[in-house]
Amino acid sequence: MRKITIATLTAIGLAAAYATPASAGVIDYAATNYTGGSCKHGLYTGNTGRGCNRRYSFQDGTTFSHDTDAQTATLTGTAINGAGQVATLDLNFSNFLETIDGTNFDYKNGGGNFNPATDTPDIDFFTSGSGTISIDGAIYTVNPNDPFAGNTTLQFGNGANDKNKKFGGSAWLNILNPHGHAVKHWDINFNLDKIASEVPEPGTLGLLGLAVGGLWAGTRRRKALAA
Repeated sequence: MRKITIATLTAIGLAAAYATPASAGVIDYAATNYTGGSCKHGLYTGNTGRGCNRRYSFQDGTTFSHDTDAQTATLTGTAINGAGQVATLDLNFSNFLETIDGTNFDYKNGGGNFNPATDTPDIDFFTSGSGTISIDGAIYTVNPNDPFAGNTTLQFGNGANDKNKKFGGSAWLNILNPHGHAVKHWDINFNLDKIASEVPEPGTLGLLGLAVGGLWAGTRRRKALAA
């Protein structure tokens, strides 16, 4: 039977200690509704629906994730309107920019254009988007050829929520209905709160340390008896 030496256990322990988590470059945020009231919402579906039923409230677990290595992002989760209809969001964003100049892309500011004199430098932008929003089995698709309305982008960061200027994000999405026809653009506006990363439990590494210590102590005892 092959013996497990102290060197082997130590090597395993060091490998575990220095292994880099696969998600090291991903920052997760909880995405919540931009406002309260009877029609609180994070998703607005344009002329698809009526009144408050066009306004969907983000539910717990809706997450905006920013991959700072690949410079991409996702918005995933669910939202519910007053009629109990459930919208499932699976959106992807890419083509990251740290700033825009108002020439090719406009800043989404209550319908106004980007103003370099007042732009918040902590806001970043994604100029490409894709994905789907499903409502009660009907699948609405972000237009792959023109994902954002009005030459805008998905903007996120400090002040990027178009409705309340808080740390968050917003976008006007060009949407195709289940038949592939364009409908009036939809809005997403949300506040963001960073989700604290969990501190890894010492379990495996601690057990390896105990094993190394036990093997070392056992070896010393055997040598003492042999002497």
